[in-house]
Amino acid sequence: MLHILVLILKVIGIIFAAILGILVLLACVVLYVPVRYDIRASCDGTFAGIRAGARVTWLLHLVGFYACYEEKELTWRIRIAWKNIRSGQEEKSTIRSEVETYDKEMEELWEDVEEGEEENAGEDLEEDGKENAEAVEEEGKEPGNVMVEETRRCREESGEAVESKEDRKELAEAVEGEEESADTGEVKEVGQLCEVSGEDAAKSEEGSCGEPCEASDCGAGCEEEHRSIWQKITDLCQSIWQKITGLYRKIADIPAKMKDSIENISEKIESLKGKKDKIVDFLTDEIHKKAFVKAKDELWRLLRKLRPKRVAARVRYGFEDPSLTGRILAGISVMYPFLGDDVRVYPDFERKVLDGNLEVAGKIKVSYFVWLLWKLVWCKDVRMTYRHVRNFKL
Repeated sequence: MLHILVLILKVIGIIFAAILGILVLLACVVLYVPVRYDIRASCDGTFAGIRAGARVTWLLHLVGFYACYEEKELTWRIRIAWKNIRSGQEEKSTIRSEVETYDKEMEELWEDVEEGEEENAGEDLEEDGKENAEAVEEEGKEPGNVMVEETRRCREESGEAVESKEDRKELAEAVEGEEESADTGEVKEVGQLCEVSGEDAAKSEEGSCGEPCEASDCGAGCEEEHRSIWQKITDLCQSIWQKITGLYRKIADIPAKMKDSIENISEKIESLKGKKDKIVDFLTDEIHKKAFVKAKDELWRLLRKLRPKRVAARVRYGFEDPSLTGRILAGISVMYPFLGDDVRVYPDFERKVLDGNLEVAGKIKVSYFVWLLWKLVWCKDVRMTYRHVRNFKL
């Protein structure tokens, strides 16, 4: 029994050791297997003749990215183990899907057209059958029945004629009565109009109060007109006075507003001074200074490790604007100490030209970044500075 238990524990230990070894192996592969890159470019003397290629690989080309720019066209390819993804595969797949959908739509349209033709043919047959049945029914009628229907129709028309004659007589009598009443009403209305016109004439001879118009009424109207003009003049003067007083008040308020604005500016300046003092105190602290120096040294070491292993270039360039050529030369000259002796740049200030070739190759490891984080985390000054930065408020 004990032997079986020991054997089970032994198997479990072997399994755990294998899993741990696989994890350690994967961690080492991720950390220490470098990502290699290689970039090459050349030009035949013009900007249109630029040719370039780039290659990025990892783990013995198991994962890779390849790109090429030539004749103003960019192509790329991604490889993951045995799976390849190219730049034109998406377009081909979209074209195939569009063709398949177009074929399906055409088949559905043909089916709809055939179904519509069958339905139209059935409707035509039904209409022909109905017309034939109606013709048979009309042919099957007896002549006696036709005569009976005609005599009945004649009797009904004669009865309608008699009724129409009686209606005409009644309408004629009603029209004559209405004409007589209309004549009497017109006479009465004419009399009323005459009376009303006589009253209006009498009123027009008198004033608005029922008495004859006199010159005193004209004088009262003139006085009212003078009063209205005087009221308008007074209103205009009041509005002008109000505008003048409002302008005076605005002018009088200018010194107070200027004083308030100056006070606000001085308060802002004092607050900015306080913020500046806080920032200066934070940066000049000894712990923070040590942390910044440590971070700068580690970052500089990382950049040295990430520097390309090979940089070779021979470039002759020039633009239409000589000042642009000079500015680019100034930027490149700053990088000369890091580029090496294999880089040659020849500016041309007289014409637009680009000629030469370029080769850049190097590698990047994940362990570089992990080592940087490890050193920063285990530095006490850096940890304290990080806490102070999180709690820092202006």
